[in-house]
Amino acid sequence: MPGAHAHRFRHTLATGLLGMGATEQDVADILGNSPAIVRKHYGKWSPARQKRIDNLMHAANSCTFPVRQEKRPVTN
Repeated sequence: MPGAHAHRFRHTLATGLLGMGATEQDVADILGNSPAIVRKHYGKWSPARQKRIDNLMHAANSCTFPVRQEKRPVTN
């Protein structure tokens, strides 16, 4: 890629790994960073990672917050 710097490839690698399910620790080990740096600089730019987080939130909401049923008086 003309004019591309090495940092661009680090970003692509990091976001790709996060999107595939790699942990922040995994990516940090590969890049030589800390998990906090990976979270800060790369995690927010991964569409696949964000989709996984969204799916987790939807799943948690459907399990955690059941719909309340109204109590009705018992009639014979």
